[in-house]
Amino acid sequence: MDSIKQEQATRQSFERLIAVEPQLEGCVQLASIAALPARTLLHAGPRLRRGEVPAPILNTAAAAAVFEGWADTREEALAAIVAGDMALEPAQDYGVVTPLAFVVSPSMWLLRVGDARGAAAARYTPINDGPPPGALRFGAKHPEQGARLALLSKVGPALARDLGAPVALLAVLRAGLEGGDDLHGRVSAANQAFYDVLTPRLTGEGRAYLDLANQFVLNVIMAACAVMIGGGGGVGGSNMVVAAGGNGVDFGWKLAGDPEAWHTMPAAAPVGPRFPAAGDSVFLPAIGDSAVIDACGFGAAALRYAPEMMEALRGHGADVYFTAAASAPFLGAHPAFPVDLHVGLGIDRASPARGVMLAALDAAGEKGLIGRGVSPWPTVA
Repeated sequence: MDSIKQEQATRQSFERLIAVEPQLEGCVQLASIAALPARTLLHAGPRLRRGEVPAPILNTAAAAAVFEGWADTREEALAAIVAGDMALEPAQDYGVVTPLAFVVSPSMWLLRVGDARGAAAARYTPINDGPPPGALRFGAKHPEQGARLALLSKVGPALARDLGAPVALLAVLRAGLEGGDDLHGRVSAANQAFYDVLTPRLTGEGRAYLDLANQFVLNVIMAACAVMIGGGGGVGGSNMVVAAGGNGVDFGWKLAGDPEAWHTMPAAAPVGPRFPAAGDSVFLPAIGDSAVIDACGFGAAALRYAPEMMEALRGHGADVYFTAAASAPFLGAHPAFPVDLHVGLGIDRASPARGVMLAALDAAGEKGLIGRGVSPWPTVA
């Protein structure tokens, strides 16, 4: 395909992206929306190579296997995973986006985000697993993780019962940007806007959990961005990125012209400040499907809207992340956001996003969250 036709195809994908109207539509169990092979768990990013599963994913996968009743102990679960008796598959291949090292199992409850226009396929994401130490997404083993999964198994049905009418999400994203969020590293304003919509609807476990998980909206933003960029898929020859994520070893992306195929390169670790408890721990290379947020146009490209994040990251990496130039590689503006915000959405593979805003995890799987920063988007050959 010549360059002009390719540019036209990529532009068509972008027009589809900005036509999507993401909305939270419900809460379901993974087993009800995906036909998984037996004893299969879903992880972030592209397919893991046998024998190269990072420790944080092993920790979370073991906790998920025990939760499912596939093993009685963490040690038994780890042995089965290493032996290949349990399968690990890319979540995005099943329409699911999962954060950091969080591994999704069949019984887990997922939030469904669809397109109000019905043109783009829905995406699913696990309910945010709340703060440490019980949270699994940070990849450190902890005895409270089983209790957190048990709590989520009660929260899911409560949300399914109470959510009611769809919740429009473009207004939530806009409220976040206008309130000091980049929509990835900081989501406080978006979470408050989301909270204001949901709290009148929720009761019991669902209402109480919304108070506990103060980043509840982050997973919803992931799914909203996945629906938006995914809406551009299926346009022959298009170079627009429609999926992205890291697995702690490789970083991968899919293109609109062939939305089933992963393209991969070695993942880079986040560049940013270390937390005091990090010690000499090593940052794990990029992990998490939340890279879809940055592929959409938020996160690292929107740090200029988040003064708190800029202050934390200043002196780490390039200052371009703090200026409008961070949005320059993106394909165009979105009608839902004011012109003066200068938000650019949609990324062409030939001009990839400069980076992905990420939490930094301990590569050894011992300390969990040890920092944060921007992981450089791998240079595309």
